[in-house]
Amino acid sequence: MKFINFDEIDSTNDYLRKNHRLEEFEVITAKKQTAGKGKRGSAWISNEGAALFSFAVENNKEGLQEKITIFSGYAVYEILKKYIEKSFTDSAYYQNLKFKWPNDIYYKDKKICGILCEKIREHIIIGIGININNTDFGMYKDKGISLFEICGKKYSVETIIKEVMSFFEEKYKSVNKNWENILEKINEESYLKGKTIKIKKEKKLGEKAYKFLRIDRSGKICLIGKGDTEEIKFESLDFEVIL
Repeated sequence: MKFINFDEIDSTNDYLRKNHRLEEFEVITAKKQTAGKGKRGSAWISNEGAALFSFAVENNKEGLQEKITIFSGYAVYEILKKYIEKSFTDSAYYQNLKFKWPNDIYYKDKKICGILCEKIREHIIIGIGININNTDFGMYKDKGISLFEICGKKYSVETIIKEVMSFFEEKYKSVNKNWENILEKINEESYLKGKTIKIKKEKKLGEKAYKFLRIDRSGKICLIGKGDTEEIKFESLDFEVIL
């Protein structure tokens, strides 16, 4: 595993995208990003103190493109949970850590991690942003939270990046073999479990309410509409939690 570190860069994902000689598990890190982005082009506030890093994997496993975002979230979830467990004896604290389909980790109702996966040629680039020691979330000040705010301690950003990458690389070897177990964990710890959502179309919220059911084995979200008898599935979906 090789690390290339920047104090400031436009985007770690963009750096890899422009590199035509992608090396698997070469990790690009930055203390600050000036053009970080999330799903559907949304901005990712990239102030110093966050873990901001990207790397690429070869797209050579069956169904990898459908699984990679969820698997990446699973890796981050397990590392963050370990740190929260070390800080609190009460399990209620780490039980507040949840995976929000398709690409976020939440603590209670606030985002602590975002993930963006992009297919580039024969690779998939995975960009991860984790709020570690940062406390300034800009326009998202009421929607973000950091590990420091949860645990009251400062952490080594470099160490956490290395732990996420080590966990990812080790478990990635058997992702297909262990996929059902990973999926079971993600569904059990889903932020959307028991929640009601409404679907957005062209940034407008629809009238109909849907209940979250599960994430299926192909990584799709399964919902059932109020009054409906059959579930519907989406590979990609813009939505808002209402209850």
